[in-house]
Amino acid sequence: MMTLVPVREERAAAPTGSPEAAPPSVSGRRRLRDGLPELYRESEFTMRFVLGFEEVLDPIVATLDSLTAHFDADLAPPHALAGLATWLGVDEVEALPASRRRTALHRAGELARLRGTAEGLRLVLDLFFPDVPLRIEDHGSVLIGEEAGDPPKAKAAAFDVYSDRPLEPAMQQAIAQCIERWKPAHARPRLRVKKGSATTVDMPAATPTPLPTQDDTPEPPA
Repeated sequence: MMTLVPVREERAAAPTGSPEAAPPSVSGRRRLRDGLPELYRESEFTMRFVLGFEEVLDPIVATLDSLTAHFDADLAPPHALAGLATWLGVDEVEALPASRRRTALHRAGELARLRGTAEGLRLVLDLFFPDVPLRIEDHGSVLIGEEAGDPPKAKAAAFDVYSDRPLEPAMQQAIAQCIERWKPAHARPRLRVKKGSATTVDMPAATPTPLPTQDDTPEPPA
């Protein structure tokens, strides 16, 4: 939870014995001392005594006053974004700026609906990496099942994500992490990044779990 830094008031000195003789409040609230009857506020000792409680409780009160901001994608402190992402089901890419992570939180519902689809992956890449020229190319459609002819495990879908310009290693890692988290579960991705005049493969294709074939299916007990 975020701890707010108290702000002290600058006030001119006042004659001893008056309510204004007490030291400035820890913040602009003055909740405890302003709630005292006038009789107690005339006592400098009482005001200073209550001030000690204000100094202890004010950071807690300040945090409670701003508690709702911790659940707002625009106002939440950076360290609270990971918690919001967990609640909303948005897998974070920690290397990204906070502004892009906040944008993803705003569109959490749309991302959840499209998760595991090619459209969802394109949306995530556009949201998280708007300044990187990325394009997705698949390897054509895949037919699985009894009518496919070949074993399904030999027909695993695959696609490539291309970057048409060189990228720093940290950015390559962030993009690879994002692809792996948001890709269709059955697909094998590759991240290909242009380096000079050549294109290098920076993220090898993940090996999906093979689908069972007729030969792999155990026979029912006799």
